[in-house]
Amino acid sequence: MKRKGLSMLCTLCGVKRKCFPLSSISSMVKAVLDAYICEGEYYRRFNPGFSQEGDEPEFWVSEVLRCDNVEPIVQAVCNDLEGYSYSRDTNYVRKPFLPDGIGWQWVEFQEGMLHGNRFFNDSARQFLGWLFDGLDSYSSSSQVNAVVRLLASDTAPPIFRARPCASSEEVDSISADPDRNLGAPPKEKAKDGRMNPAGVPAFYGAFERNTCVAELRPPVGSNVVSGEFRLSGTVRVLDFGRFAEADLGAHPSFFEPNYTLKAGRRDFLRDLHEQITVPVLPGSGKSYLITQVIAEYLATQHFPRFDGVIFKSVQKPGGQNIVLFSHVASRETSVVQPTSGGYMILGAKASAGPQITFVPGSLVMHTITGVHYAQDDHAL
Repeated sequence: MKRKGLSMLCTLCGVKRKCFPLSSISSMVKAVLDAYICEGEYYRRFNPGFSQEGDEPEFWVSEVLRCDNVEPIVQAVCNDLEGYSYSRDTNYVRKPFLPDGIGWQWVEFQEGMLHGNRFFNDSARQFLGWLFDGLDSYSSSSQVNAVVRLLASDTAPPIFRARPCASSEEVDSISADPDRNLGAPPKEKAKDGRMNPAGVPAFYGAFERNTCVAELRPPVGSNVVSGEFRLSGTVRVLDFGRFAEADLGAHPSFFEPNYTLKAGRRDFLRDLHEQITVPVLPGSGKSYLITQVIAEYLATQHFPRFDGVIFKSVQKPGGQNIVLFSHVASRETSVVQPTSGGYMILGAKASAGPQITFVPGSLVMHTITGVHYAQDDHAL
């Protein structure tokens, strides 16, 4: 309107200003609606009638124009659109994201890691760089609820870590030196985990003692030893659980180029927490490779780098897990060096030392006397 509008009397507000023909506005809105919405499916709601999913045209026009659906411009455009088959008697839903959107990129990323170059390659780094761009600006309602959290030694909540013990000798070993034997394992004993490959130490803990015990999935009759740890410095962590309610900035306009990709990125970030916490079952053929690559990116490729991540427990409803990466959790940290295809882990070097220490007198031995199962039942 500012560039091409003509000075005349506006039919909606009655003021002489730069104006645009309603037909031109309706045409632009129609182009957006044609690209991003479709008629909703019908389903039986109350016998014998049917109901249609979705929302009326007024809702979608107000979304496109970013104004309330009772504004005169919305009503005027909807009246105009009825000639283009957008009926007020029909509900509409957002079309599924196109194959070239974020979902397709996520699939390509997984395929590349599982069946392609398993070192940290350029395409993976570019995808994750785009996905996690601007993390420090994302918050829920205030900085207190930001997805990027700084946990300081004097304000951070206690962190608990547990280990299964098959014999009294293992219990005695932990009791003799809990800071070393209950903390992150040395690289020679570091096994595959959700956020680390074998040979790269990481500290897996939880903010509740019963959560860290449940995460081990110990059998009935076994013993588990847990202890409390405290941070000895400030660590920078990414809280995946906060993405669902985070303020991810202004929603992209429907008129923006690549709207589908930009909007898809926002929706995908909100769902990423579920993606990284999917249980990996024995014999399922799945692995932790994807989440390991994400963790490696956050620890070594993102600037500024992250010291760890927080995500929900799948074993204990309401529980929260925290993983501290090797450069703050272990006495040794991995060296990441460039290769022709990207980056790879070559070995280990001395670090400044773990930024988390055991709290004396906090050891507890748990004898597992029962396990509770929750399930969803589906008729076959």
